[in-house]
Amino acid sequence: MNPSSSITLEHLPNEILAPILGACVTPSLFSVCTRWRHLLATEVMPTLYKQIGKMHVPHGDVYKQAFIIDRIYKLEEDLSVTKKVNAIFRQTFVLASSLSPLELEFKWITEEKRYFTLINYSSYLVNINRLLTWKKIPGGEEYLDQEAIKYLPLQVKGKLLRDWIKNYSKNIRSLDLTECGLTLIPPEIGYLSQLQFLYLNNNQLTTLPAEIGQLSQLEGLYLDSNQLTSLPTEIGQLPNLYILYLNNNHLTTLPAEIRQLPRLRELRLNNNQLTTLPAEIGYLVQLQYLFLNNNQLTAIPAEIRQLSQLETLNLDNNQLTSIPTEIGQLSQLQMLGLNTNQLTTLPAEIEQLSQLQYLWLNSNQLGTLPAEIGQLSQLRWFYLSDNQLTILPKAIGQLSQLQRLELSQSQLATLPAEIGQLSQLKALCLNNNQLTTLPSQIGQLSQLQWLYLENNQLTTLPAAIGQLSQLHHLDLDNNQLTTLPAEIGQLFQLEELDLNNNQLTSLPPEIKELTALKKLQVNGNPLESIPEEIKQIFSL
Repeated sequence: MNPSSSITLEHLPNEILAPILGACVTPSLFSVCTRWRHLLATEVMPTLYKQIGKMHVPHGDVYKQAFIIDRIYKLEEDLSVTKKVNAIFRQTFVLASSLSPLELEFKWITEEKRYFTLINYSSYLVNINRLLTWKKIPGGEEYLDQEAIKYLPLQVKGKLLRDWIKNYSKNIRSLDLTECGLTLIPPEIGYLSQLQFLYLNNNQLTTLPAEIGQLSQLEGLYLDSNQLTSLPTEIGQLPNLYILYLNNNHLTTLPAEIRQLPRLRELRLNNNQLTTLPAEIGYLVQLQYLFLNNNQLTAIPAEIRQLSQLETLNLDNNQLTSIPTEIGQLSQLQMLGLNTNQLTTLPAEIEQLSQLQYLWLNSNQLGTLPAEIGQLSQLRWFYLSDNQLTILPKAIGQLSQLQRLELSQSQLATLPAEIGQLSQLKALCLNNNQLTTLPSQIGQLSQLQWLYLENNQLTTLPAAIGQLSQLHHLDLDNNQLTTLPAEIGQLFQLEELDLNNNQLTSLPPEIKELTALKKLQVNGNPLESIPEEIKQIFSL
């Protein structure tokens, strides 16, 4: 016998057998052998741990394999390999015992002289997952609970799935296997030939079987929050698929066969490890929603121009340094997310996105905006916070439908007069800039409800501020204001006014005209006196 590849239960030390088999093992049952202990710690267990890792993650390096195996079995990183293997088998046997009676199961194992080897681990894994799946298939649990079935050994019971699924599950249209502890999908899944929706979210899947390609009627495949590192080429054999969810996995690439999903409308790949997109992405001509945030993309292929039906494209939290000019050909695009990348410029072709309503560009390195930005006539929300903007183009005033404009944490020293043309604007965020003045045209923002100006260098406010008849919230915290215009008393809808940490020595008596005001903050000002009526109204 080669001890590095095969160990019988009789040769395993008690400290490993005892926690696994519990009360069915006594200290006198197996002797402790020093030689086997040494082999277990130095040869067998490390090799077996690596083999288990490669079985689950065939295309990853040993570090990725170990990382994912430890996540599947919730193993502490600092455990020795021997203890990790011990824990893996312990968890495997505990799960097996929940699916097949413990006493009979281990009596059968010892009689058949089964070994702790990769073959045995693989057999347990397949049959455990067969039963976990079977219990969720309509009629499966009732069948397994029959007296003639439920006391069969795990392997025998698992092998029954093929015939049962062929006989009883031909008409199943939807199967929900969400969060049921799966570490693999049994190949028998391929017999569900009429399946249209398969839910596999929140499991521990590292791969998909080739048999997934047999589900030719599948329309929705949900695989969020698993441990997938790759997709099989057979994914391209699902011609009717229109929804594919793969959020929160470990994918680094997509197979070229993705081009064979002509009906795909929604593809979600958030929180993976993608570094590139295949050019074949351009073949998904029916795609409407593409989510790629929280990956490691450095570029977008020019073939994206072919996604003529795309309405939502989310690329937040990647490593993009530029956007291809072909972006302009996405004529139906309504939402574009580019937060937290490394963009320094935007292509002029962005003006062609005539349907764009929401544009997120927070946390980039933009120093300027192209004048063509003014052609986005349908834009409603525009997020530009945390960039390096020192000036806004005059064309910003052409965004006639804009309702929210966020420009916090930039380097703006002035605002163009054209900002007053944003007649639909409801929220304007300008905090944490270097503004010293506001243009009088700001008073033309007749729909403005929220104005955030904290942490700037404002010394005065224009009298036109009083024209903001719909203003509810005005934040001027941490500026250098020495006076307030009397016209501030015309803000009859104002509910919150924050004036903390300025240089105000007095408040205008017109403050008492703010009858809707619920909150007035004036801490950190060298106020010499406050009119009694104002003190009484605001409890100052």
